Amino acid sequence: MITVDPNKICYVFDVDGTLTEPRMEMDTSLSSEFIAWTANKQCFIATGSDYSKTREQVPWYVLDCFKYVFCCMGNEVRAQFGTTVHRSSFFLPDTLKNELDSFLENTKFNLKTGNHLEMRTGMANFSIVGRNADFEQRAAYNKWDNLNGERKMMADFINQKYPELEASVGGSISIDIIKKGLDKGQVVHHLKDSGATKIVFVGDRCEEGGNDYGIIRELKKSGLAFEWYNVSGPEDTLKLIRTNKVFEGGK
Repeated sequence: MITVDPNKICYVFDVDGTLTEPRMEMDTSLSSEFIAWTANKQCFIATGSDYSKTREQVPWYVLDCFKYVFCCMGNEVRAQFGTTVHRSSFFLPDTLKNELDSFLENTKFNLKTGNHLEMRTGMANFSIVGRNADFEQRAAYNKWDNLNGERKMMADFINQKYPELEASVGGSISIDIIKKGLDKGQVVHHLKDSGATKIVFVGDRCEEGGNDYGIIRELKKSGLAFEWYNVSGPEDTLKLIRTNKVFEGGK
């Protein structure tokens, strides 16, 4: 069961591109300042990654500052110290698996590193370059995709052909595929149903089609007090908590 203090703001953070560079470890200078900032606040993570990847990026001593970690777009919820409190199930249609194989075969991007389709709790993650890519290979694909729009094309195809599913651009190299309605927006419902009265969200893909957008969409429909911020990296996040009044900065 999820519990929230209604008298405190719920601060919710994405990981990739928000607390860390994509698939990189949290910078030690940010982590030390972030820990100090979290004192007497209730903070949450909302990520498309699974819990093991989140632990690789966010040190345990920072992770324990978060009341809950909403993994896999909120389809898996972990309490402090990693205790599982919620899990959803998901199965990818065989026809879609074949179509993802076709995307992989016909892409004009010429580097593939393996581990292209990853099944996670309540979702699937698909990457043309592959999740085995190192930082430079990820950056190369991201730059190429920004020019060619391959991930958006794949997500649009899935959304048009499979109305029961929803695909969105996630992280720097992949798309996330979920049951329709079970995107990050469900984090808002988890918190509201547990007594939240105000939510402040920080992410790097808050635009429509990005995998943080579901949170923005559901915040606008929730009736809760809220604010949201789209950042371009952990340095922006650090600047927010230092200077923005909703984070008790800028005094």
